[in-house]
Amino acid sequence: MKFRYKVLIINMIVISICLGTIGYLMIEKNFSLALNQQIENSVEENNLFQASIEYELLNIMNNNAYSQNVLMDKLEAAGENVYTNISANDSDLLVAYNNNIIYSSSNDAFDQALWTTMDVGKKNYTIVERDGSYYISVSSCTLLLDKRLNIINQRDITSIYTMMKQQSDYYKLLLIIVLVLCSVFMYILSFLLTKPLEKLQKVSESFGQGDYSARTSINSRDEVGQLAHTYNNMADSVENHMEELQNMVTRQEQFVADFTHELKTPMTSIIGYADTLRSRELTKEQQMMAASYIFSEGQRLEAMSMKLFEFIYTKQHSITPKKLNIKKLMNEVIESVEPLLKAKGIKLTLNCESCYINGDLDLLKSAFINLIDNARKASSNGSEILFSCNMKDSQVTVSVKDFGVGIPKEHLTKICDAFYMVDKSRSRKEGGAGLGLSLAALIFDAHQATMQVDSILGEGTEFKITFPLYQEEVSCHE
Repeated sequence: MKFRYKVLIINMIVISICLGTIGYLMIEKNFSLALNQQIENSVEENNLFQASIEYELLNIMNNNAYSQNVLMDKLEAAGENVYTNISANDSDLLVAYNNNIIYSSSNDAFDQALWTTMDVGKKNYTIVERDGSYYISVSSCTLLLDKRLNIINQRDITSIYTMMKQQSDYYKLLLIIVLVLCSVFMYILSFLLTKPLEKLQKVSESFGQGDYSARTSINSRDEVGQLAHTYNNMADSVENHMEELQNMVTRQEQFVADFTHELKTPMTSIIGYADTLRSRELTKEQQMMAASYIFSEGQRLEAMSMKLFEFIYTKQHSITPKKLNIKKLMNEVIESVEPLLKAKGIKLTLNCESCYINGDLDLLKSAFINLIDNARKASSNGSEILFSCNMKDSQVTVSVKDFGVGIPKEHLTKICDAFYMVDKSRSRKEGGAGLGLSLAALIFDAHQATMQVDSILGEGTEFKITFPLYQEEVSCHE
C-alpha cells in the first residue's frame, strides 16, 4: 500500500472516531437535559395535582358530614375538577384510593405497581414504551382515613426521543458529508506531501539501475528537502567513487596491456636470436652479436621486473619513517648514479642545505635515482643536471632539473602512469620500461610529499618534491 493511502486511511479513522465520539456525547447530553427537564416538569405537575386534590378533600371534610362512600364520590369529582383546571394537553391523571382506581383521565392502562408497591410519603417515576411511544409516570402516596391515596400523572415524552433520533440521523448525514470532504482534502494533501518522496524514489530507482547522474530537484526546507539534499550529496560521492573505480579498472587494464606489450618486444628479440643460434651456422662475430642482443634484452627484462617488484611492494606496504638527513640522502643518490652520468659526460651539480625530514632512506633513494636517470635519458651528452634542496616555512623542497628535450604539455598529466613513455623509442633504447616515474610518485605520496613538474619543450624539465620538515617531539612533565 502506498504511503499516501496509509496517511489517508489513518487520518480518516482518527477523524471518524473523534467526530463520532463528539457527536455521540453532544446528542446524549442534549437528550439527558431534555429528559431531566421532562422529569422535573412531571414531578412539579404531580405536586400540583396532589396539593389541589388534598385541598379539595380538606374542604369536603371540614364542611360536610361524610362517610367512606361519600368521600370516594367526592374524591372522583375532585380528581376530575383538578385535571380539568390545571392539566396540560399531553398529561393524564389517575387517582387511586385503597388500591382501587377512583378516577382516570385516560383509557390507557397505568402500571399498577405505581400505586400498590410505593411507600407512603414517597414519590417515584417510571419511563415506559408503548406502541412506539414513550411515557413518564410520576406517583405520590399519602394516607387518607388510614387508607392509601395515590395520585399518578403521566406525560407523553415521545417528542424528546424523536428529537434525539432526528439529531442522530442528521449528525450521521453531516458526518458522512464531512468525512467525504475530509477524504478528498486529505488525499490531495497527502498527494502533495508524498509527491516529493515519489520523485526521490524514482530517482533512487534510476540510480540503482546504473544511472549515476540521476539527481532530484526537491528544494523544500522541510525534512523531505533535507533528505533530497542528503541523497544528492550521497549520489555525488557514489558517482565520484564509481568514476574512480572505473578509472582504476581502466588503469589496471592498461597496466596489463602495457606490461604485456613491454614483455613482448624483448621476448621476441630473445626468441629470434636464440633460434638463429640454434638453427644456423654462424661466424664467431655473428654469434657474439646475437648473444649480445640476448644479453641486453635479458638485462632489460630483469630491470623491468625489478622495477615492477618495487612498484607493487611499495603499493602494498606502508613505510616506517625515521629521521633522515636530506644531505646524506642526496650524496648517496649521487654515488649511485655517477657511473651512468659519466658514460654520457653529464655533469651533476649538488646544492644542498643540511636539514632533516621523516622518511625511508632506501625508498627515497630509489625514487631520486629514477628522477635523475630520467633526466639523464632526456639530456644530451655533455649537458648538466642540477640536484638541489632548500628549506622554507617548515618545508624542504628537493629539485632535479635537466636541460634536455623537455616534455610536451599534453603528456605532463600522464607521465606518472605505469608504463607510460613520452618517447617510446628513446626510452626503450635507454633500457626504460615506463615504471620509474610511477614508482617515484608512489614513494613520494607515501611520504606525504607533493611533486610539481615544470617543463618547457626543448629547454628542459624540473621536478620539485616538497617534504614536511622533521619536527622534534617535545614532551612535558609536571
